[in-house]
Amino acid sequence: MSKLFKALFLGLIFLHHCNPTNVQPSLLEGAIAGLSYRYQFGKAQPVDNTDLYDSKLFGEDQVEEEPCLINFSSRGYISVQLPFKEGFYQVPSEVSIIFNLPGVTDESYSATSGFIEVMGVNLGRINAYMEVDYDSLNWVEGTFVLDKCY
Repeated sequence: MSKLFKALFLGLIFLHHCNPTNVQPSLLEGAIAGLSYRYQFGKAQPVDNTDLYDSKLFGEDQVEEEPCLINFSSRGYISVQLPFKEGFYQVPSEVSIIFNLPGVTDESYSATSGFIEVMGVNLGRINAYMEVDYDSLNWVEGTFVLDKCY
């Protein structure tokens, strides 16, 4: 019986040290119009007369390495308007997120559920985590960085 208690005690110690809050979330990835999407660069530009920023999150197909110079995506990208400050934002009530497939006007989808958590703002950059979806063909989850552009 004491061996059972000892094994139970050791198991509880092991489980205690396997704290899931210490696990780093993965880079933002998912699907846009059923095509795979994995985040590479992001930019945020101020919206006149508001505290919001128009942001675009481009996929790994981008060649340009300066996010503020990217004007076009040959594949899908994500656009969002959000404040450049820390906080937790519900989708779609507080922020809107659109899955865009360039060149196809009828293939843009507004996310219907999820959230964005802006975890840090530092030196013109946002560090954030997002979980949003429209349906099984349009969804993303993970971390991303936005550079503030003017």
